[in-house]
Amino acid sequence: MRIPRGAPAPADESIRAAIQADRRRLGLGPANGDQYRLAGPYRIEVGGKALDEYVAWEV
Repeated sequence: MRIPRGAPAPADESIRAAIQADRRRLGLGPANGDQYRLAGPYRIEVGGKALDEYVAWEV
């Protein structure tokens, strides 16, 4: 997930929604558990915009 640099980390609901969207895109069923890990922020620049990138994965 990418957000403007310095903004608060993504909310729990946004992270869960992104995981579910990825699962649908990959043709996977709904997640069995609702636990995840979050790493970041990683400072990146895309198209001249300064962003913070977070990575979430299911556990």
